[in-house]
Amino acid sequence: MNLPRSITDFLKHLGYIRPDSFVEIDPTLIPLIENIADREGLTPAQTINQLLSFAVGEQHFVDENLTRWESLTDREKQAAALTCLGYTNQEIARKMGISPHTVKTHLRSVLQKFNVNSKAELQRLLASWDFRAWNRPDMGSVLYFYPDKR
Repeated sequence: MNLPRSITDFLKHLGYIRPDSFVEIDPTLIPLIENIADREGLTPAQTINQLLSFAVGEQHFVDENLTRWESLTDREKQAAALTCLGYTNQEIARKMGISPHTVKTHLRSVLQKFNVNSKAELQRLLASWDFRAWNRPDMGSVLYFYPDKR
């Protein structure tokens, strides 16, 4: 998007665009950024940096969890998904056709790989993931399913 030179100069003066910057800020976001900056007692540039830092951190967190997910075996993925859907170990065992003890073994490994201590922590960690496809009776079709954020 090409802004008129006077607007570009003004945005540079305010610190939204540095002369050597590779980032262009959507002009419709400027009032929102200024509003946040005023509320937080920061400059617009500080606010932009904080927002970007937060977004990059969130993306890193998502990437780490996807890498952990990819490290799970197919059966661990299935047990984890069913756990996140709220199934008990007994219900997971019936659905997967295995013993409750084997479910515990799978979940112990999942918890370790995700570095959490309980099923509740795992559920909170992956709360934004959509596991509904894992709830179908034909589980074989979703073994390689990568959950999406809702």
